[in-house]
Order: sequence, then C-alpha cells, then structure tokens
Amino acid sequence: MMPTPLFYQTHLPMHLSRKLLLLLALWCGGVAQAVAQEYNWQATVPAPAQSGYHSILLSPEITGQLQQDLADIRLYDAAGTEVPYLLRTEEPVQYRKLFRPYKIVSYTHRAGCCSELIITNQEQQKINNISLLIRNADVQKQVALSGSDNQQDWYVLKAKDLLYAIENTQGTTEVKLLNFPLNDYKYLRLVLNDSSSAPLNIINAGYYDTHPESGKYTLIPQQGFSRTDSAATKKTYLRLQFPQPVYPERLEFEINSPALYYRPARLLTKTESSTGRRRGLFRKQKRRLQQSATSLPFTLSSNTPATVELPRRQVEELVIEIDNADNPPLDVAAVKAYQLNRYLVANLEAGKPYTLQFGDEKATAPTYELQHFRADIPTDAPVLEAGGTTALQAAAKSTKKPASKILIWVALAIILAGLGWMTVRLLNEMKKP
Repeated sequence: MMPTPLFYQTHLPMHLSRKLLLLLALWCGGVAQAVAQEYNWQATVPAPAQSGYHSILLSPEITGQLQQDLADIRLYDAAGTEVPYLLRTEEPVQYRKLFRPYKIVSYTHRAGCCSELIITNQEQQKINNISLLIRNADVQKQVALSGSDNQQDWYVLKAKDLLYAIENTQGTTEVKLLNFPLNDYKYLRLVLNDSSSAPLNIINAGYYDTHPESGKYTLIPQQGFSRTDSAATKKTYLRLQFPQPVYPERLEFEINSPALYYRPARLLTKTESSTGRRRGLFRKQKRRLQQSATSLPFTLSSNTPATVELPRRQVEELVIEIDNADNPPLDVAAVKAYQLNRYLVANLEAGKPYTLQFGDEKATAPTYELQHFRADIPTDAPVLEAGGTTALQAAAKSTKKPASKILIWVALAIILAGLGWMTVRLLNEMKKP
C-alpha cells in the first residue's frame, strides 16, 4: 500500500490549529479593545419632564475631564444602551437677522384702480429698501413709490417697479423686497395697480436688521485667587487656581481703581514666563517658567470692557502679568473665568434617567446618523444640567486593568506555543520515511 502523503497527514491538524490561533487572536484584540474603551467618570442627567429633544448642558467639571474635541463622552439610558446625540457649541458672537416693522399709517383700496399703502419712518433713518410681508398670491403688480415729510407734498422715489408672483411653497406668506434711492423721508407711499386683479393682502412692512448676540457662557468655579504687586519689577501678578483641569475661554476683570488706566498685560501658563527670583511672588518661592511663543498679550483699558477672549486649551491654573510701568498697581478685586456652553442634544423619554460616561484619552468620536439631520432638530430644546461627576470605580479599575493585561499576555503565550507546536509537528512529519 502506498504511504499517505505528508500533506494529507498534516492538513487537518494545521487547519484546526489555524482556526484556534485566529480565535485566540480575535479574543486578544477584544480584550485590548475593552481595556481601551474604559471611561473614568460619570455624571447623572435629570429625568426630562416630557419626551423629545433636550439639550444637556456640560458643566466645566465635565468638560475639564474630556479631550479638547469632546470625543470621549457617551450618553446611556437606564438599561445601559448608548443614546445618539448631537454636539452643539455656543458661538462667542452670533449675528441674527431681525424683522423690524414700520408703522402702517393706512392701507386703502379703490375698486378697479389701485391700492395705496402709507408707512412712517418715524426716526427718519436713511433707508433704501422696504420688505413687504404679503399673503401668497399668484399675481404680478406694478408699483410706484413716493416720499413725503408731511403727508401732503409727495415726491417721486421710483416711478415704476414690478412685484412678481408671490408664492411661498413652505408657508402662507412671502417677503418681497423693494429697492429705491436712499432717502430719509418721514412717510413713504406705495401705490399698487389693481386694474386687472384684486388687491394684495399686505400684512406688514419693515426692514431686516442684523443684530449681534453674545453666546452663553458658564462660570468656572475657582479654588483660589491671589494677587501680588512687585515693586522691583513694576508688575502685578494674578493667579487663578482651579480644583481640576478646565478649558477657560473668557476672562472678566473686576477693577476698582484707578478710574483711568491703560496697562499692557499677558496671560502665562506653567510653560510660560521668564526665569529668575521674584521676592514676594507666590509665597516668595523661586519659580522657573520658560519663555513660550504661545503667551497671550492683551491690554486692560478703562475705555473698553475688561474682558479677554482666550484660546481653548486645558489648564489647572492661570497666571496674568500686568505691566504697571511707573503707575500705581491696579486694584483688581477679582478675575472670573468662563467657558462657552456646550450641549449634547438627544431625543429623551419623559421620566427616564440617563447618565453620561466620559474621560478616556484613547477614545474616538462616535458616528451617529443624527449629524445628517441637524436642520431638523430644534435649536431651542429644553435644557437639562448634568449633575456632579463621580469616579467610575477607581479601585476596581486599578485591579481590572492589570488583570486584563495579564489575559493579553496569556493569549500571546498560547499563540506562540501553538506556533511552536505546529513547527515541531511539521518537522517530525518531514523526518518520517
């Protein structure tokens, strides 16, 4: 009988071994991933009073434990199921367009002739357009515009213009803009030709004003605030200490005196400032702070608000250096630090508790399909404030991580042992006649 070829003697065991090694490798990777996705902190979210989208305000205590892009935070329901969310951040300044109506003095109609709309520019601002809010109508109208200061003597501004088809598919009204030469007449008269159709239903007339609005900020709690005036360097040093890492984005100074001041200043961190001995500075200790190009210069002036916008970065303390030159030191009563409000916007169920888990430098940002529906999610959703942070079983984590690492090493040892066994077996089979 012919001997069984070596291939058939070893094919089945090697095939099974490879499957075993593959399973071990996958298990090892799963263990490593489990170690990498551990969050260090959690916070409770109050149960909403009604179902729907809510904005969960992230406190400085929460954001201070996060990565700069807030990638390492997750929202869970009571069953431990991950809840998708949108991340929204306030802008320092937002520009909104507001419709400001003019007072309509009269709107009269003459059958088979025309309609006459008179509005008043009470403050006699210089204007060159009017926005008309009109009920939908599939029609075109010829219009003429004139101005007056007494409603008796009228002067032409535009002899002829045309209002095209007025139809808004998304609503029952439409805004139409009429442009004309710049003027400051107290009264404006708009005459519409109604000879071939009924009058238009003009609801309002006015203009759009761009209105700046400041974003909403949250005060960052401080652990300590100290001030030191150095006669030797002619400088004042202010030190803000925080109980944990934070991301300050605005400083507001409370300066009592003098009434008039103009002082160059700059913001320092632990990696900034100059070297040397400064007597009386921070408990008269010698401090070494290296020069850095990232120091932030600014000016404190009595002619402008005592507010400084900061680049967003994580700190545990801030040091501010004020150059007094030959002037008396500023009487700075306090310096308040703020961060822009940041929210997780999620669809929550009424009466259900939720929790946040966060704080993992290795975590990556989640990918939720909600990002494709930003325009459909309300921007004025009710706000819920997350509670204080608590550590996620710090003692258990300290023992869990080494145990997980041991499991990984055991898996690697088994894989190496399997490879060694396969090699020895193959060599033995090859030695057989």
